[in-house]
Amino acid sequence: MLRIILIDDAHEKIKRYLELLGEYTEISLDLIDTAASIEEAQTKLSSKQYDLAILDLYLPLRYGDDPNPENAIRLLKELQDETELKMPYNIVGITRWKDADPKYKEFFDSLLLAYIVYEEGKEDWKKKLRNKVDFLLKAQRSVQLQDFYNYDVAIINALQTENLHILRVFGKEGWNEERIPADMSTTYYTKTIKLKNEKTIRIVTCYALQMASTASAVLATKLIYNFRPKYLFMTGIAAGVDREEVHIGDILVASKVWDGASGKIKTNGEGIDLFMPDFHELPLDTDMQAIIKRLSVNKALLNSIEESYENVKPQSRLNLHLGPIASVPAVLSSSQEVQKIKEHCRKLLGVEMEGYGVFYAAHNTARPRPKYVVLIKSVSDYADPDKSDNYQDYCMHTSAMLAKHLIEEELTY
Repeated sequence: MLRIILIDDAHEKIKRYLELLGEYTEISLDLIDTAASIEEAQTKLSSKQYDLAILDLYLPLRYGDDPNPENAIRLLKELQDETELKMPYNIVGITRWKDADPKYKEFFDSLLLAYIVYEEGKEDWKKKLRNKVDFLLKAQRSVQLQDFYNYDVAIINALQTENLHILRVFGKEGWNEERIPADMSTTYYTKTIKLKNEKTIRIVTCYALQMASTASAVLATKLIYNFRPKYLFMTGIAAGVDREEVHIGDILVASKVWDGASGKIKTNGEGIDLFMPDFHELPLDTDMQAIIKRLSVNKALLNSIEESYENVKPQSRLNLHLGPIASVPAVLSSSQEVQKIKEHCRKLLGVEMEGYGVFYAAHNTARPRPKYVVLIKSVSDYADPDKSDNYQDYCMHTSAMLAKHLIEEELTY
């Protein structure tokens, strides 16, 4: 899909552009913006990256001002010089004034930008604009077939409350809402972040409409298809299974994730139904495992994450654990059910509902697949009748903060 902005104050010309663009089934009119002044164009160019800008030569600086060709030249210069404005990948200049000073066409030519004379009722301008659109669509199709990453990092959550912590720890300002026309059930949030080494990375995040592996697997598949992230994270909350091994608030990173509901139910000779497990596990990349092991003894880091939360915290100090996590299809409040799962994995750290779906989607989606898939969940309860929500917010925060550290300090781009 092409993102297009039409910068023109003439309504009849905008109508003609939309009629032409409407001929293409591959172009969604929902992704076409308009601006009737330089000021309005600046606002939209500061927040969105466009594939094509169709720029009228005679434009007012602000609504109500007289059009002046110097304004369009000014906008082009600002796009070259101002980092706040996002340069469209392609710009086409267009004017109905045949007698415009040749210096304006020369300026467009100096930037190797197309310059079209618009004549109502004539086909020449339409032919040239169609050629440009055809070229861009073909180029975009070629890009989609290539095996390359588009975004650096994607972060997925099962709950909106978990996702709010992601938006918060990376800074509330600067997030853009992204809507995919063919996928209106999900809102994606994107942001460009500058690292300490002055490099910038692009992040996209979103949350599912409901819990459980199926919803998260579908969401992860859509996210990977639309944004092609190099690294994929999931953060949030989980239940611990061993009070001696993990404490409330501790961060768990899955060394492997397995489907705790996979298997067969069989009736024995006494008429009792027995669950015969057939667990399928998916591992965390060994390079990332080495990073997590190193960070698990970094008390300064863990203390800083703990201290960054200002509300009620558990009594125990924050720890980081690497080990197996099981995904189950329902919220557990039964010690017996947890014990049944643990019987099949002696070193099981925790249970949650979504991780296996995310791992499965990332391991089986079309290429390019994420290089690392990382499940980070903090322990908010022990999946027993005594479970409470007292520390869920703290756990959402600590899991998000560990993801932030990994993204900004440990990964390569």
